[in-house]
Amino acid sequence: MIKVLFQIRPDYLDNPAGDSIQLLKTKEYLKKLGVKVDVSTSVSSTAGYDLVHLFNTTRVAETYRFFRAAKKYGTPVAVSTIYWDFGDFLSSPDAPGRLRNAWSSTARHRKEIFREAGILFPNSRLEEDLIRFQYGQVAPCHVVPNGADPVFARGDPEEFYRLHRMKDFILCVGRISLRKNQLSLAEALRNTGLPLVLAGPVNDREYLRKVISSGENVFFINSLDHQRLPSLYAAARVHALPSWFETPGLASLEAALSGCRVVTTERGSAREYFGDLACYCHPESVESIRNAVLAAFSSTDLEKQRLLKDRMLSHYTWNNVAVETLIGYKKILSKPEKNV
Repeated sequence: MIKVLFQIRPDYLDNPAGDSIQLLKTKEYLKKLGVKVDVSTSVSSTAGYDLVHLFNTTRVAETYRFFRAAKKYGTPVAVSTIYWDFGDFLSSPDAPGRLRNAWSSTARHRKEIFREAGILFPNSRLEEDLIRFQYGQVAPCHVVPNGADPVFARGDPEEFYRLHRMKDFILCVGRISLRKNQLSLAEALRNTGLPLVLAGPVNDREYLRKVISSGENVFFINSLDHQRLPSLYAAARVHALPSWFETPGLASLEAALSGCRVVTTERGSAREYFGDLACYCHPESVESIRNAVLAAFSSTDLEKQRLLKDRMLSHYTWNNVAVETLIGYKKILSKPEKNV
């Protein structure tokens, strides 16, 4: 039995994000494949483990500390990179200066991890290509896609309708934050008469206030049981995620499984997942966002929705993720000499 130590930022449960879900679901499905997984949020001995698996190189400070400790103990390291270049987002006038400083000051940590890890698990070929382009010679890569739970394919729209009396709205599931770009989405829907429902944790209460006040018919679901998410997606007509970048956005995968028409950002790896079965927008352009949402909302191509849903079930479930992850583990563990 392979024994793996997952290590991730200490607040991954209190401040949940894509890396949190990726870790929890990967652990759940690796267990079904016979892999023993422990989770640690602190720097500790990695002795006794076949390898260490780290998550997230965007927020890299904790990842780097875990990486250095694993190197110290001579344990092979696999890294789910969850990486995209923050450049476009940080060049926007509203981006906090502290983020610009943090991104530039930690570049050397990413470079060291990318070059000295045993194996990298980018979520797409596009992500792998970007890492190689920006950092040159890097560790071997094995693409492990992001996933969604098949439960999202079985959501009941009537369940959400009974509670909220809403159907066929525009939905945006995700952290309420500048990077997710809900303010531009609300502005894009102004004067369209289309209701916008937001659901997700709040990074910035003032930003949320601006989003709600800037549009018409904007509703925020403050508290939503995770078990009711499938019915929320099923009740929506369009799911829109016009973020500054996504890799590719777990919410978009869940929405696609639920049968939603998907609108997503041009920036990141979404196109590798959805191909021509989604509508794309430029996050800096309110007009582009509006056009994409309206095109999706008015679409009557049910075959396209079916194909998108089938594509998610065939290639992007957490079982697929676990299978590819295990293939990656076997690659690193089969090396004559451990690359640590």
